[in-house]
Amino acid sequence: MLPRYRLSVKVLRKKFGYWYPGTDFREDIVRKYGRHIDNGDFLVISEKAISTALGHIYDESRIDVDHLSELMALAVDRVLWARLLKFVFKKRETIELLRNTPIQALAVHKKLALRIGGIKHFIKPLSEAGIDASNLPYKYVSLPLPSANSIARSTRLYIFKRLGKLVNVLIIDSDKTFRPRSLKNVAFATRPSEVRGVVDLGGIAYLMGRAMPSLFTAFPTPVGYSGVWVGLPTILRIAKTCERYIGFGLGRNALEMLETLNKESFSEVGWCDMDRVYHYPAVVAKVRVASIS
Repeated sequence: MLPRYRLSVKVLRKKFGYWYPGTDFREDIVRKYGRHIDNGDFLVISEKAISTALGHIYDESRIDVDHLSELMALAVDRVLWARLLKFVFKKRETIELLRNTPIQALAVHKKLALRIGGIKHFIKPLSEAGIDASNLPYKYVSLPLPSANSIARSTRLYIFKRLGKLVNVLIIDSDKTFRPRSLKNVAFATRPSEVRGVVDLGGIAYLMGRAMPSLFTAFPTPVGYSGVWVGLPTILRIAKTCERYIGFGLGRNALEMLETLNKESFSEVGWCDMDRVYHYPAVVAKVRVASIS
């Protein structure tokens, strides 16, 4: 009989300030965790925080919306998801968000998603193509990293040069990835990913995972990875555990951010508001394997 193993994940979390554009996030991580990092640890970082620090953001107020864009957004969000497929949502607030968000705002987001991710991301109801409006002021959104594995690799090298420690770097996003319960080494993502075994299906993955929860297990999406390959199941397990410690900053979405800041309009939200709460963009996971046979 083959021995059985149990995976133990212990997470270390430190408070950070907001990573404004231009922040040297790698050096900030070294300052916070330098004394605590050991060889083989997993450094898990929020993709949205990295995107903001690198200035990989976009001002949606620059997008012109035409009647066709509004009509397509109306058909996808208001008719398809908020009415015909509303049974897939666990929370009533999600349906209300789709129904109550001004159609022009939906159309702007859809138009950018179509440009970046194509039709498979355009048909997703929320956080299309990995674009996110939370934890950013005005009408800025963070964009998906174009080379997540490369950024993970350079971060791993930076830490080795500064600390002499070889860690594994995992970049994650709260947008869901669904792994079939019958398969271990394949997962279907609702957004772009460069991690081995993760297949980006956009809105199709969202529908499959939400409509058939008995067949899929939901995880945050591992976006990029550099380090010793420990297998997709372990990567997903670490991502799910660490997501709880990273949290959501000012809110899970833009409207929740407004509530946290007690603001009525995005025009009232400025860069100075971003630092009104503690942020946890990076955590260190110490993973141990023990035999239970």
